Formats: sequence, structure tokens, C-alpha cells
Amino acid sequence: MNSDRRFLLFALISGALLISSLQGSMISVALPDMIDDLHAPLRWVGWVMTIYSLAQAVSMPIVGKLSDELGRRTVFVGGVVLFGVSSLAAAVAPNVYVLIAMRGIQGLAGGSLLPSAYGVVGDVFKEDRARAIGMISSVFPIGSIIGPLAGGVIVDHFGWRWTFLIAVPPALAIVLLAFRWMPAAATREAKALDMPGVLSLSVGVLAFVYALTELSQRAVQPNTLVVGLFLLVGCVSAVVFVRREATAADPLVEMRLLKQKEFAYVNALNFLYGAGIFGLFTFIPLYAQSAYNLSSSAAGALVTPRAVVMIFASSAAAYLLPRTGYRKPIIVGLVMMSASTLLLSFGFHDPTLFGLRIPSAVYLATIVAFGGLAFGIAGPAANNAAIELAPDRIAAITGLRGMFRSLGGTLGTAVIILVASRAESEGAGLEQAFVGIAIVNLVAVLFVFGTPDRVGDRSQTAAGAVPLRQPGPAR
Repeated sequence: MNSDRRFLLFALISGALLISSLQGSMISVALPDMIDDLHAPLRWVGWVMTIYSLAQAVSMPIVGKLSDELGRRTVFVGGVVLFGVSSLAAAVAPNVYVLIAMRGIQGLAGGSLLPSAYGVVGDVFKEDRARAIGMISSVFPIGSIIGPLAGGVIVDHFGWRWTFLIAVPPALAIVLLAFRWMPAAATREAKALDMPGVLSLSVGVLAFVYALTELSQRAVQPNTLVVGLFLLVGCVSAVVFVRREATAADPLVEMRLLKQKEFAYVNALNFLYGAGIFGLFTFIPLYAQSAYNLSSSAAGALVTPRAVVMIFASSAAAYLLPRTGYRKPIIVGLVMMSASTLLLSFGFHDPTLFGLRIPSAVYLATIVAFGGLAFGIAGPAANNAAIELAPDRIAAITGLRGMFRSLGGTLGTAVIILVASRAESEGAGLEQAFVGIAIVNLVAVLFVFGTPDRVGDRSQTAAGAVPLRQPGPAR
């Protein structure tokens, strides 16, 4: 493939990921309006976020395999089509329950984009894979720049439903261009999906999240019988899932990978990374509106500095990966994120620094921008670390990594909603949750030391484990 074609394909893939990023950042700004318009409490509107993360968690490892077996273009185009259709359906949802269902389908579609996109980039930019994947990661901060601003204006002037509608035309354009620019890659023999694994994982996570949702009730006392029953279902499903994955011929999650020390560290890191970072960024606009009475537009503008800093930091960090390695940027980013989250938890209004009064909006924007700097520093390294363990299976490893991040984000979001719902006010509850997020980010640092540190660094597999690839010359 010539150079011009490669970069056109890179731009196309970036466009698809940009739509997904825009959707997520605009939804976070629209949460308060959804609560009012749909007459739904936070504990149910929270499912609009958690069901998306759960669907992503389930779909990513499946799509990672399908992308290798059915071809990148087939999976990529199918994901974009489903994303566009579900966005349209979400825009016209008559109540919160239909909206939750459509967001679940949208999550399945969104989960299909990342593994196939990373797979295409890895195939096309083989000579400079680490930097190309790091650069594709910088697409998400671009969506975070445009999304909150656009989302705030859209919500204030047109309503939250238009945050879904605007995804439909670009999705159609990307599908048409994909058939023109994306090659129909060679496929492998398709294998049967591990549906028992999919079902047991889905039922388990849904049961845990619903138990937390029941605990989040404020109007009436939570039903302890319901909570206990769903926690039991979640535990039983978790046991069934682990046993199924250990014996299945073609499992959803290869347990032999998780038994290897390197993969165990990487996936534990990704779980905590998802819970600590994605859980935080989801609720910043809601916090600004509930604790500081900012409008949707102001809350959207508030998080723009974070995204601007993220894109520059992410691009620089991706370029410097061969020099810095992976561990240092991740550790620095997590520690900085923990510090910024602790500052948010104090809830200062119009603080004074050296005799100078700082408006609350400026104070919040500064802290959030510092968090964006932290995320930008850690992001490219965190995205690449797992791939170094199996660079010939980028799509599958990306799917596995994404599953653990999404599971962390799903459960982290549910816990944040529980804390916020049970507190005296949503703002006070979110401040309490920020303290917990700061602790989670610090705990995640401990797992960084077990991850690969250098581009091309392939650690020895654990004793008795099946190697992922035959030894060969380093790239």
C-alpha cells in the first residue's frame, strides 16, 4: 500500500474513533438534562453509561478474534453501521429504559471499532507500529476537545437527543469510504463464538451492577433480599465464567494468558485504569453542574482545557515512547491523576492563592487540565504495553485489554453512582468518590512494575504456559 493510501486509511479510522469519542464526551455533559427530561433518577440514568461500558467489555474480545478471522474491513464497517443505527434509535428513545437498551447496542458497536482499528493500523504501519498506535490513541483527546463544547451548546439550544443524532451522517460517510479505501484483508477460518462465556460474563456483571443500583435508592430503603440475590447471581456467574473459560476449546478469554504473570499484571492494571480514570472523567461535567451550578455549556467549556492538554501530551508521549519506555509515563500519569482527583475532592469555591481570588470555574478548569496532562502522559504507554507481549495478535490483545478497562469502568461507574446517590447531595457524594478514585490510581501504580517496559520487550512466559508466538527477530 502506497504512502498516500496509508494515511487516507489512517484518517478514515481516526474519523470513526472520533465519532465514538465525541459521543462519550457529549453524553457526560447531557446527563443532568436526561435526568430532568426522562424523569429518571441518577441511579437509572447512570445505566446509560454503565451499559455502554459493559457492552464494550463483552464485545471487545469477541471482535478482536472476529477481526483476525473475518477480516478487518468486515468487522470495522459492521461496527460503524451498528453505531449509526443505534445512535438514531437512542435519539428518539421515549424513556430511560429504551435509551439504556440502545446504549447497550451502541456499546457493542463501539467495542467493535477499537480492536479492528488497531488491527488495521498495526497491519499497515508495521515498521513503526508503536508510534502509529500511540498516535491513533491521540484521536480520543480530540473528541474530548470538541465533544464537551459542542455537547454543551447542543444541549442548551437543541436538547440532549441531538447529541446522538449528529453521529448518524458521519457514520454513513465512513461506511462508504471504507469500501473504497480499506482493503479486504485475507481471512482465517472462523471459529464458533464462546456464547456460554459471553452469557455468564454478561449476567455476572449485570447482576453486580444491578445490586449496586438497588443500593443507590434514596426515596425508599433498598431491598436487602434483592441486593443479596443479585450479588449471589453475580458470584455464581463469575465462577461459571472462570470454569467455562478454563475448559472451552475457543474461549472468550484465554485463561492461559491470565495465568502468565505478565498478562496478569497488565490486565489488573487495565482494570484499575478503567475504574480510576474513565470513571472520573465521566462525572466531571455532572459534578460541575451539581456542586457549582454551572450550565451545560459552561460545564462543557470547563473540560476543554483538559482535552487540549491531553492531545499535545499524548502526541509527545507517543513520539518519545522508544526513549522513555512504558513504565515511567504510566507511573507519572497515575500519580498526577491521583493528585488532581484529591484536589477536586476538597470542593473549594473561589479559592484564594497568594491573596488572589480564583473564580471557581478557572480553579476547576486548571485541576481538570492537570488531570488531562496526566492522562495524556500515561495513555500511549498504557495502550502499547499489553501489545508488546503478543505483537502478532494486536486485535485480540487490544480486545482483551479493552474488556478489562471497560469492566473496570463499568464497576467503577456503578460504585461512584452508589456513593453519589447515598450522600446528602450529588456534589458531596462525588467529592467522596473522588477520594476513592485517587486511592485506586495509586494502587494501580503497583501493577505497572510487572508490565513490559520497552518497545520490542517480550518477557518470558510463565512456566507451563503456551507461548503466544514463536521466537523471531526483534522488530
